[in-house]
Amino acid sequence: MVAVDTTPGDDGTVRDRLIRAADGEITARGLHGVQMDIVARIAGVSRATAFRQLGSVSEMLVQVALLRARRHVAAVEALMATKTGVFAKLESALVYTAQELPLDPSISALIARHAASVHDPRVHQVAVDVMSPVLDEGQRSGQIRTDIGIDEMVDFLVEQTYLAAEEIDRSDDEVRRRFRHFVTPGLAAPKGLGGEHVSRTMEVQGAVTTAIEALTNFAEQLDRGRSG
Repeated sequence: MVAVDTTPGDDGTVRDRLIRAADGEITARGLHGVQMDIVARIAGVSRATAFRQLGSVSEMLVQVALLRARRHVAAVEALMATKTGVFAKLESALVYTAQELPLDPSISALIARHAASVHDPRVHQVAVDVMSPVLDEGQRSGQIRTDIGIDEMVDFLVEQTYLAAEEIDRSDDEVRRRFRHFVTPGLAAPKGLGGEHVSRTMEVQGAVTTAIEALTNFAEQLDRGRSG
């Protein structure tokens, strides 16, 4: 027997329970095996309450995708914190999202909606939470253009994430190439360091880092050889 919701005044908690229940069902049964009746029963509410809270199965799937996307926020923020420079931070975020988000079927379904989801205020807010502080830092330091609002730049970055996530080749090299040739020039301040200059500088920095790592590994091998 399906449980009936007995806490009508606690809509937020009921909604959260339903979304978490749907999240678990998707993990267990896959994206196309989720039924509102089962989700309602797991959440301990009536079918009518489930539809009243979520509207439709399609909206329920969107809510699960948003929940899962928010779980990536901490990982992206932690990754960006290890990078120096605004463009290095943004690049690392694009590489991560292009590679990790498509692995989740619910997020892939959200990405497949393209323009509809890019301009969904909930998707926008998740992206703003992650990208806005970095873009703001870039504007204050003169690296990011100021003739376009941060909200619009966030939407641009979401669009680029979607495009990169749908590419067959989502390797580090390909995503970085895409970022440096298309995203950086679109965001870089027109005065001072232009997009092309920033892109080339990042490529040189990457090559230097690789060379240093190779030399460090070689030195360690020599040390082990001497001690052996």
